[in-house]
Amino acid sequence: MKRNVITIFVIWLSVISAHAQFFNAIGIAAGQSFSKEQWSSEQWQTQEKYLEGLNIAVFADFFDNPNFQWRSEIMYNRLGTKEYVQTVQYVNKTDYLSFNNYFKCSLPLFSWTPYLLIGPRLEDLNDRVAGIFPDAIAGMKSLHLSAAVGIGVEKVTFGTIKPFLEVFYNRDITPSFNGEVISNSPNLMPAPTIAEKIMTQDFEWRVGLKLPLQRKTKCPHVDNSAGNPPGAK
Repeated sequence: MKRNVITIFVIWLSVISAHAQFFNAIGIAAGQSFSKEQWSSEQWQTQEKYLEGLNIAVFADFFDNPNFQWRSEIMYNRLGTKEYVQTVQYVNKTDYLSFNNYFKCSLPLFSWTPYLLIGPRLEDLNDRVAGIFPDAIAGMKSLHLSAAVGIGVEKVTFGTIKPFLEVFYNRDITPSFNGEVISNSPNLMPAPTIAEKIMTQDFEWRVGLKLPLQRKTKCPHVDNSAGNPPGAK
């Protein structure tokens, strides 16, 4: 698990270093996540509802184009689900560190800049807490892929700091869990094991601050082949 975290950080830093000359901005964001696990089997007789969590991200935007950019970020995201068995609530929590890459399409306006973000996430499971079905939660994959799509709006300011708001929908591409489950279900099961697949989805909102990077401009070359002294017309 720690090796996966280090690997994700190394990959992100390598991407940042390799494309440093294309830096456009850096930023930080934080907000809430509302996640739910979708189980393939209907035999558990439970009801899943959304669990509130926390998300924090640091990111870099690349390419100095007003309409099309690329964003790369590292994100912490607390996901999971609420499981209801009749009137009793159980909570499963999963903490992820993810490496996210998005295609960013912007539409600059006078006071605001709305934009679209879409792309994959490589998610590393760092911690888990099982309120019910501990064998399934313990068997969740340490690494899996998800896809996210989001919309955002950035305030146009005359200062160097740009505030923004973003909303995302994220869903697994590969299952969070895929295998056989023997669990301490409160319901009687007709078989000792059940083939199960868990797909996690979540809705996220976050606010943040972006710092555009000012590029140094070179002074234009002046042709002085005639040898005129400085200031001469």
